[in-house]
Amino acid sequence: MKVSSHLTKAFMLIWLLSACAHDTLGPKIDTSSKISKQEFISRFGFPKCAVSVPLTLYEAVKGAELVGAPQIDQRIDWIEMIKIMEPGDELRNVWCVPRRGPGGVDIIGLFRNSKLIAEVHTVFMD
Repeated sequence: MKVSSHLTKAFMLIWLLSACAHDTLGPKIDTSSKISKQEFISRFGFPKCAVSVPLTLYEAVKGAELVGAPQIDQRIDWIEMIKIMEPGDELRNVWCVPRRGPGGVDIIGLFRNSKLIAEVHTVFMD
């Protein structure tokens, strides 16, 4: 009886791990947008930048929590950014990292017509 109990637990663990392996932890990268990554590479000074697909408010807040910025929706800079949102605007995650070593930038940006018009830094990496 003990063997079947352990076997059942092992199968449950394998199932759980395989289910989690197929779920992405962060936002998906947008590879087809008109947003220029070169702007961020120049501005932040990191050679590698990525921009996410458009995010809902909920996804942006949850994404910020995942990188260590809990309750970002209660911060003044977030509230100010959301106040200026208009229909058609998009929230996107932007992150830039060095080729090697520590450091980087992670922001949630408000985009209008593929241009960044406001941003909130989620974390500062050093």
